[in-house]
Amino acid sequence: MVGRILAVYSAWCEVASGSRTYRCLFRGRLRKGESAEIYPGDLVEIEESGKVMAVKKVLPRKNLLVRPPVANIDRAVIVTAIMRPEADLAAIDRLFVHLESQGIEGSLCINKSDIEDPEKVNELREIYQKAGYPVDVTSAVTGEGLDSLKERMQGGTSILAGQSGVGKSKLLTALLGVGLATGELGRTGRGRHTTKGVTLFRVGESGFLADTPGFSKLEGVECEPEELSYYYPEMADLVPLCRYPRCLHKTEDPCAVREAVSDGRISPQRYANYLKLLEESLERMKRKYE
Repeated sequence: MVGRILAVYSAWCEVASGSRTYRCLFRGRLRKGESAEIYPGDLVEIEESGKVMAVKKVLPRKNLLVRPPVANIDRAVIVTAIMRPEADLAAIDRLFVHLESQGIEGSLCINKSDIEDPEKVNELREIYQKAGYPVDVTSAVTGEGLDSLKERMQGGTSILAGQSGVGKSKLLTALLGVGLATGELGRTGRGRHTTKGVTLFRVGESGFLADTPGFSKLEGVECEPEELSYYYPEMADLVPLCRYPRCLHKTEDPCAVREAVSDGRISPQRYANYLKLLEESLERMKRKYE
C-alpha cells in the first residue's frame, strides 16, 4: 500500500492512504537511523507487520523543500498584500522563477482583500493573469476566496510562500481550521507528541497543506542566463521567434520578447524584474569562470 507521510515522530510516523490515516512504525534500516531522512510529503510503501502498520520503503521524491523540509510539493501559493505591506513584485517574480525551475505549479493569492483598494487588487491580478498564473483574492477575516483556494489545492501537496506580514499565518489558520496553524488546539486527535519538522493536513478530499507559513529556500534554483526566459511563461513561447539562438532579450534587435513588452503583451514590471534576475545570473556566471 502506498501512502503520503503527514508527520514524522521519533520512532513512528503518520501516513495518509486513500481516506484513512495510519500510525506506522519504522522497520529495518529505517528504524536504525534512516528515518532521519524521511520528511512530510514523502511517498512510502506501508504494510502490516504483526498487529501494527510499518513503513517498508521510501519511494523516490521529485523535489524537496529546504527549511522547513517538505517533500514532493506539487504547488506553492505565493501570498501577497497590496499596501499593508506593499507588494514586492521583484520578490514575487523571483519565487515564481524558483518554482518554474523545479517544476512546481505556482499561483498568486492576493490576501487582505477586506482592507485593500479594489482597483489596485485588480491591477495586480491582471499582471499575473496575463503572465499565465492563476490568481485568488482572499480574506482570512471575511472568508472571501477561501473556497476557491481550497479547490486549487486539491490533488496534491501545497505550501504557502511570501514576504512577512502578508497574512500567511492567518490564512493558514482559516484554511486548516481555527488554532491548527498556531498550535492552540494540538493536532486534532493526534495527541501532543512532538513532530520532527512540519505536518501536512488534509484540505478537502484530496489536498494536503503544510502547517508552516512560508519557506525560505528551494534546492537547485539557480539557472543559466539563457534559461531564465523559459521560466517566464509569457516569454517561453516567444523565445523560438527571436532572431538570435542565445537571445537574452536585453538589447538584441529584433527580439520577440522585447516586441511583446512594447505592445503590452508582457507586463513592463515583469520584464524589469526579469532584467534584474538576468544581471544576477550573468554575474554568477562571471564569478564562476574568473
